[in-house]
Amino acid sequence: MNADASWFDEATSGSDVGRLAREVVWADTPLGEPATWPVALRHAVRLCFSTRFPAMIVWGPELTLLYNDGYRDLLGTDKHPSALGAPVRAVWPEIWDDIEPLFDVVLTEGRSTWSEDMPLVMNRSGFDEETYFTFSYSPLVDDDGRIAGVLDIVTETTREVVNQRRLLTLGELHAVLPTTAGSLAAFARPVVEVLARSADVARVAFYAIDGPRPRVLLEAGAAPDGTEAEAVGRTLTTGQREVAAGRVVKPLRDASPRGAAGVLVLQAAPGRPWDDDYARYLTGLATTIGAALRDAARMRTTLDELRRRAERSEEETARARELALVLQQAVLTEPPQPEDLEVAVHYQPATNDRDIGGDWYDAFVASDGVTTLVIGDVVGHDLGAAATMGQLRGLVRAIGYDSGATPACLLERVDAAIDGLALGINAVATAVVARIEQSDDERSRGVRTVRWSSAGHLPPVVVRADGTVEVLTVRNDLPLGLRPGAGRHDHTVELGTDDTLVLYTDGLVERRGHSIRDDVAALADALRGLAGASLDDVVRTALSQVLPGDGEDDVALVALRTGPQAAVVRRDVPGTPVAVSA
Repeated sequence: MNADASWFDEATSGSDVGRLAREVVWADTPLGEPATWPVALRHAVRLCFSTRFPAMIVWGPELTLLYNDGYRDLLGTDKHPSALGAPVRAVWPEIWDDIEPLFDVVLTEGRSTWSEDMPLVMNRSGFDEETYFTFSYSPLVDDDGRIAGVLDIVTETTREVVNQRRLLTLGELHAVLPTTAGSLAAFARPVVEVLARSADVARVAFYAIDGPRPRVLLEAGAAPDGTEAEAVGRTLTTGQREVAAGRVVKPLRDASPRGAAGVLVLQAAPGRPWDDDYARYLTGLATTIGAALRDAARMRTTLDELRRRAERSEEETARARELALVLQQAVLTEPPQPEDLEVAVHYQPATNDRDIGGDWYDAFVASDGVTTLVIGDVVGHDLGAAATMGQLRGLVRAIGYDSGATPACLLERVDAAIDGLALGINAVATAVVARIEQSDDERSRGVRTVRWSSAGHLPPVVVRADGTVEVLTVRNDLPLGLRPGAGRHDHTVELGTDDTLVLYTDGLVERRGHSIRDDVAALADALRGLAGASLDDVVRTALSQVLPGDGEDDVALVALRTGPQAAVVRRDVPGTPVAVSA
């Protein structure tokens, strides 16, 4: 390269692609030696190689291609570095029908283009690959002001588009997963219908284990290859999931003590590379389906047991209810005796024998000495909800006592535990966790900070010492058990002397035909003006003036007031126990 082309050395220096560009015999290309290139092209080359953003230039009648390091990564393993100095249509023949009209708009009309998440099937790494790109083509003019080339600024969005699509499929799957199923076929049918529409699952198959060898029960998509039957057999022999190139094979277990109830096969689609992300996605789908089958079988067992109980005498049913309530109330312990605080708690079961719910309260002093209040409500009204309530209450208490974490961090850890322990889709609950904190400065001012976080629960209510009421309405985070890793947020409010904090479940306020906002407002109205009333009276007022008369839902409530410490006593609100620290 002669001295007149020194500008090209300078423009491409410090770039891996630039080093290769300097080795190209440009005299053999339609562009000729860089020393002969027009000023406009030189400026475009400098711009292309000066940015770290993926960019390419095409110039001249043959649309000869140059590109930078960022664009190199979009070419895959097959097109670089031979694409340097080649006509763009020769570099991208498989997508030329898609992008040629865009080049025509720029070259003939002088207009820039904009394409967002454009789907393109590229062959850049040895196979036809589904890809998506957001890019803009802009005209480049020569020294005479005529359009002579195109500048492409581009970013690949394949990962974002595919991940969003996979999340939508996962959401559709969660929406149709049976919570009860009388057979593997009944469970599998909606799963197959969803995954048959997924662009990321080329084949889904459920195998039944009801004979001398596994048989296909339900399937959709591509035909099985010659190795699928062997993979199913290996999985049944080992009892372990098999993740091979492009395929996940998972044994399915129900609630019975026998071995696998079936086998699930998920085959990757050929248009995406089989990488760690793809393997994790199909493995996650298989794990979700397997967990849902176990939960559905357990729920079916529970429902069958409940159905048998319903056929028994009223006396036996009453005894079963009484036992459940005794066990539930055994979990709902008396509140602690924190310094300068009063705590009152209340639980009332639903009046309907079948509507034993999952409401709970808790109050404890964590290992760092901070009083912690919890209110929660497991989705559902059955014995399963009551059992799940016990599990979640234990998780919240154990993590909250030992960790000293903020309420938001505590709820995040509970979410992780629900997921890690595979508690299933029935472990969904709303909750509020509140820590009553006090710094030395706050102690000198006679105030405390309530640090709290809400997992989709009703807002706490504060009754000030002067009788005014504040409903602590914030944008709720997701309920527990829905999406591990979802962000959670802490909120704070200051309590002065004789201020009262009230946490409650929807059974206290929810009335048919009313919005929940109006129901909470009714609670605030009932508590307004209770300055000077005892904490016991605050609880009684909420129960007598707000609680719906039908008793269709169970009720949990915990209230805290800043005040002098005293012993815990137990009083009776008619028909229900109330523990009060007074």
